[in-house]
Amino acid sequence: MILDTSTVLKGAVNNRDYRPISDYAFIGDCHGAALVASDGSVDWCCLRRFDAEPVFSRLLDRQRGGFFQISPQAESQARRGYVPATNILETIFETDHGTIRVVDFMPVQSEDRSAQGDHTALVARHWLVRIVEGVSGCVPMEALYRPLPGFAEAFPAIQADGNVLSAAGCPPLTSSTDFLVENGIAVSRFDISAGESLWFVLGEGAPSGDGLVRIVEECRAQTKAFWTAWSSHISYHGRYREAVLRSCLVLKAMTYAPTGALLAAATTSLPEQIGGIRNWDYRYCWLRDACFALYAMKKLGLLDLTSEFFRFVIHISDETLPRLLPLYGIGGETDLPEAEIGHFEGYRGSRPVRFGNEAVEQHQLDVYGQLLDLMYSYKRLGGRLDEEIQRIGTVLADYVAECWREPDAGLWEPRIEERRYMHSAIMAWVAVDRAIRLFGERSAWCEARHAIAKDVRTNGLHPKEGFLTQAFGYTDVDAAVLVAPMVGFPLDDEVLERTVNAVIEKLGHGPLVYRYKGEDGLPGEEGTFLVCAFWVIDALLALDRGDEARQRFEDLLAMGNDVGLYSEEMAEDGTFLGNFPQVFTHLGLLQTALVLDLYECGGVEAVRGTYADRALRDTANRTLAPMSGVGTGFCES
Repeated sequence: MILDTSTVLKGAVNNRDYRPISDYAFIGDCHGAALVASDGSVDWCCLRRFDAEPVFSRLLDRQRGGFFQISPQAESQARRGYVPATNILETIFETDHGTIRVVDFMPVQSEDRSAQGDHTALVARHWLVRIVEGVSGCVPMEALYRPLPGFAEAFPAIQADGNVLSAAGCPPLTSSTDFLVENGIAVSRFDISAGESLWFVLGEGAPSGDGLVRIVEECRAQTKAFWTAWSSHISYHGRYREAVLRSCLVLKAMTYAPTGALLAAATTSLPEQIGGIRNWDYRYCWLRDACFALYAMKKLGLLDLTSEFFRFVIHISDETLPRLLPLYGIGGETDLPEAEIGHFEGYRGSRPVRFGNEAVEQHQLDVYGQLLDLMYSYKRLGGRLDEEIQRIGTVLADYVAECWREPDAGLWEPRIEERRYMHSAIMAWVAVDRAIRLFGERSAWCEARHAIAKDVRTNGLHPKEGFLTQAFGYTDVDAAVLVAPMVGFPLDDEVLERTVNAVIEKLGHGPLVYRYKGEDGLPGEEGTFLVCAFWVIDALLALDRGDEARQRFEDLLAMGNDVGLYSEEMAEDGTFLGNFPQVFTHLGLLQTALVLDLYECGGVEAVRGTYADRALRDTANRTLAPMSGVGTGFCES
């Protein structure tokens, strides 16, 4: 029953404070994404493309940003979770009047050819769908709708035409209930009893009336079928199945289907320090995600993501040879100018809000090693490198062999003068090493491989404490160098142990780890960097410190939010910081879960060497039939 309302408490809307980043759940359709707070408010939503201008942006300005909130009018308790093996979110609100369920998802379905065994093909309607269902009792509800086209400086007028709401520059909202527009906000108040439902669709092309109900329920069934079918191909059945599955679903939903690009995060400008300026747009594809992504995806049986991402990376790399950019647009764009949205206050006052990313202009040497390692992994795991790919790989290796001594910006993208970073040197070694393995020995490559290894092992150590430093000629420690054993770099165990201990001592806080401390050209500070916490665990396993590694991993699992998601960074008190959800973090979680399994299977020797070689060893040991119960995912029982 629709209740009459004559006023809207505009102050109540504007007084809603920012929600913690960890309060959000993520939904997506492999094209766009939305974040839903536990109070039923969609505070961030980009349809059609992850990097599109948002229609809801209250995440970045609690008063100027758009939103769509559905929640009980009275005090309530919320609990939520995803429909198993899907990206369909369900939030249960319990009140004194009864219980209701809000279902949120972005429709996606398999194309017809998936019935012939191709589970990778998908189509999306580019909709945000919300369903309100009565579970028990009779609950007074309220829906508040206020869209904003992009980062406009003023809200457009909302027009109500029956059950369709329209606003200039925004997609229409079609619903099975009536709205009134007051004080610039569309409002619907209604009672919903057990067994009743209401439906809302944001996006073009939704029918009204009975047609809306039919199409929404069809979309829900198709979306559930798509995600559960896709999830069924994940071959991991170890003790961390739930965390691994959720991370895989995040990766898939954040892969831009038209190109195969893997998004870094669904948001822009969520701060690395509350009130600070370290706020970046992460809605792009970083090349260094490549080798981490391929290793985990191939081992998990995610062949669609492996091949799609590989094709995208090879295509965009060829466009800029011999130069590689650290990041590209999800459509392969190379022009990503960084701009500031001056009238938005930023999350909890963290200015500026940024659109675009200036880091695209940096020279980051490590990405050459990442791409050649990707090629090596792809071939070792069954892929074919045609003549064009071989040409690209040869060009990259020649470039690294000639230029590896030159300084670069490093993987952390500081805004200071370039240095000779140790991680870049390690990955330069990876570049020529993989080229030799792929294309045969060439004198320039062999000389560079030998010289880089010698340089790192003799000139890359702290003069007194003997650990790998952040950069040649500097004494700071950097967690990035911990990738050395995981990429097969020839490092003495004593040096690795001293480096791991230095990272834990100088950068660690419990299971959390800062990526570095020291000058980076920006004011303020940042939180711990979550992927580095997983790298510490990987390095501990390479040192045969298994008990310590597993405890750290389980501590980190306990620090995810209530639906198993992670941001880029975390304050020492567990507060989420940075863009969300962060693919790099979830890739780190996946990799570490798999390496822990390898360690339990074969000990320290099983976790050393290149990603591809470890994956092959793993595949040889993996059981073909899914295992039940708690255990490792890739060992014989």
